[in-house]
Amino acid sequence: MTLPTPLKTVLLVVLTYAFLVLLLRYRGDGMDWGPALLIGLLATPLTLLLSWGRDRFIGRARRAGERARARRRGASAE
Repeated sequence: MTLPTPLKTVLLVVLTYAFLVLLLRYRGDGMDWGPALLIGLLATPLTLLLSWGRDRFIGRARRAGERARARRRGASAE
């Protein structure tokens, strides 16, 4: 079963929010539900933005490495 892209996005956001709230609530020195919910609301977009940036950065580095290897192979073939 495959899910449509918008549904995957919503599911990812909701699961990230729930994970962050539960992490804040039930860690060693845990906090009350109110602050955990508010901090989770602020931290969820930041977390997803950093994850997207990391994926983009790694993808660009991988493509640059592939281009460099292709240039080396082309130079050694001559």
